[in-house]
Amino acid sequence: MDKKGAHNELFNKYNLLAKARRSLSPVIATVLLIALVLILAIIIFLWARGFISERIEKFPGQAIEDTCRNVNFDASYYTESGTPMLEIVNRGNVPIYGIGVKQKQSSGNSNMFSYNITVNVGGSGKAVVGDNINSDETSELIIYPQILGTVQGKSINKLYTCFEQGITKSLA
Repeated sequence: MDKKGAHNELFNKYNLLAKARRSLSPVIATVLLIALVLILAIIIFLWARGFISERIEKFPGQAIEDTCRNVNFDASYYTESGTPMLEIVNRGNVPIYGIGVKQKQSSGNSNMFSYNITVNVGGSGKAVVGDNINSDETSELIIYPQILGTVQGKSINKLYTCFEQGITKSLA
C-alpha cells in the first residue's frame, strides 16, 4: 500500500471513530430528554392528584351526593339546665352519623363545628353543643347532616357532610 492509500485508510478510520463519538452524544441526549419528560409527567400527576377528590359511595356504584338527597331530618335548638342542645330527628331512610353546625354571628362572622351523633332511620338523638354556641352573639345556626360512606376502591369509611340538606334555625 502506498503512503497516500495508508493515509486515506487512517483518515477513514479516524473519521469513523469521530462519527461514532458524535453519534453517542445524541443517544445520551435522547435518553436524558425522555427521563426528564417522565420525571416532569410524574411530578405533574402527583400535583394534580391533589385537585381530584376521593369518590365516596354510600352504596356500591352510587355516589354519596345522590344519597344526600334521601336525607330528611328535623333539628331543634334549646337549652337544658343552661346547656345549649341540639335534638335531631331522622325522618329519612339514611342513617345520620354526625352533624355539622355553622354558627352565623350577628357581626357577620361564622364558625363551623362538627358533632358526633348517630341517629338511625326513624330515631332521634341529642348533641350537647356547649361552649361552641353563644346564643347572645349567634343570629342563626345552619345544621348539616353527615352520613357515612366508603371511599371507592378502598375499604375506608369516611364522613360526608350534605351541605345541600342544611336546616336553618334562627336564634333571634
